[in-house]
Amino acid sequence: MRPLHFLLLLPTLACRPDETPAQDHCELPPDFITYVNRTLTDSTGLFKDHYPPVTPLACEVLGLLQVEVTEDSARYHFERLSRRYWSEDPHVHRTHAYIRRHLSFPLAMAATAHWYADTRIEGLRELQEYRRMRPLVCTTKEGSTKLEMQDRAAVGYLLRVLETTPRGINGSENSTIHDIYIREVMQTLDLFTGRTHSLEGDQRMRVDMSEQRFEQAMNDWRHWLGE
Repeated sequence: MRPLHFLLLLPTLACRPDETPAQDHCELPPDFITYVNRTLTDSTGLFKDHYPPVTPLACEVLGLLQVEVTEDSARYHFERLSRRYWSEDPHVHRTHAYIRRHLSFPLAMAATAHWYADTRIEGLRELQEYRRMRPLVCTTKEGSTKLEMQDRAAVGYLLRVLETTPRGINGSENSTIHDIYIREVMQTLDLFTGRTHSLEGDQRMRVDMSEQRFEQAMNDWRHWLGE
């Protein structure tokens, strides 16, 4: 993970840290949903008490991931997100390299729902890079429709993250990492929706966002999504 440059101090919790957000009802095969959850969840609970529970992927994202992992290489690199490969590649460098090389939206989204905070942050940054590359993409009308569907899937999931995840936690290093995670979620939402919500404060040391400005940002992102 890149150096920790910012500390985001935001108001009170959105939900209790021990409450895992519920997963959407989905018409996809239950075995596939179990497979994804098993891959992205740490069965050992290594950081269970350090960070809030991760928001499960939305059904729209799971559907895109299901199509992606029908390709052998994509499935291989998705499965490397599993806890059982922690000892050989704890920061899943192979998977992140694959995402960047192929601009894989579904695998970047999967990384944003990973149990390890560093992986989530890197996944968000890969989503941002994916979106920045959009002006360079030459595609068909059908391709444009697919890109718009991906944008909506990303925005919908990240809104759910902010709705179900505490915006601040106690501690020192863990608090700083969690703050960066929330900041990256918000920056990704701005990039995908074309909105701009500058965070107030001294950006060398801390960034503050009032509850009123946060709610306005949430309303802006929801409005883009059509909610």
